[in-house]
Amino acid sequence: MTVLASVVIPAHNEETVIGRCLERLADGVRPGEIDIVVVCNGCTDRTAELARAAGARVVEAPRPGKAGALNLGDDTATGFPRFYVDADIEVRGGDLLRVAEVLRAGPALAAAPRIRVATAGVSRAVRDYYRIWLKLPYTRDNHVGSGVVGVSERGRARFDRFPEAIADDFFLYHRFTADERRTVSGTEFLVHPARTARDLVLRKIRVYAGNIEMRRLGLAPATPAAGTATPAGGTAGSSTAGVARPGRLPGWLAVVRAEPALVTAVPAYVAISAVAQLLARRKVRRGQLGTWERDASSRVNGAAA
Repeated sequence: MTVLASVVIPAHNEETVIGRCLERLADGVRPGEIDIVVVCNGCTDRTAELARAAGARVVEAPRPGKAGALNLGDDTATGFPRFYVDADIEVRGGDLLRVAEVLRAGPALAAAPRIRVATAGVSRAVRDYYRIWLKLPYTRDNHVGSGVVGVSERGRARFDRFPEAIADDFFLYHRFTADERRTVSGTEFLVHPARTARDLVLRKIRVYAGNIEMRRLGLAPATPAAGTATPAGGTAGSSTAGVARPGRLPGWLAVVRAEPALVTAVPAYVAISAVAQLLARRKVRRGQLGTWERDASSRVNGAAA
């Protein structure tokens, strides 16, 4: 059987969700069509055992670290297009094969299914946050990231190794222009969000801190062009918490002006973003980038969709 795509899944103590992830990847594909590599980095639970039982190839690394796991997975994977998939994501293997067809055909160098967020059972603040976030330019304009990114062989040649930094989505996003990215219609992947506002803030601290780190390393634009979508969730030149340069609307405010019904979601969106940004800046200032804020609330097998 010819391998039609490879999937690299970095996994650190993901025994509660790895089975769910791999089960969905088996949906819509024949055995051997997708080469799946699970990189267990610093695991002390049953992640490796469960991944092997599901038929994935497993590589074990003694130390935790997502960048190292992604690089080890790249060294092990055999095929292209290549997908980088978080262990807590659900995506059908059949949908990844459709995305792989788009990448093989070109001209897109990076592509992903359309994102769907499982908001059943989460707090109202979390639902309100995503009511706005899912309308932002970043998620509407050829979105790649948030847990699933696929690259063609030419696209993978854009960089050598994943840098030792925490914002791999942000790194990949900025390797490609908007014309080189695609969101593939008729496909989707499911994100299980944090279930409480506190847990969502933990997630966003990591996102904002990682973005700051990437800019400091020169791996993302320090000052993107005005109006450019950014994975942080706003627009270039603006703060997601609501502070914009003169004459420029923050991304969330432009969304609400276009859809006034979203005004009820503003307090939750602005508050969560502002707190996460503040704590992210403190995290960077204190040199705590090695600390990983983990949201355990979303890592519950069988979470409502």
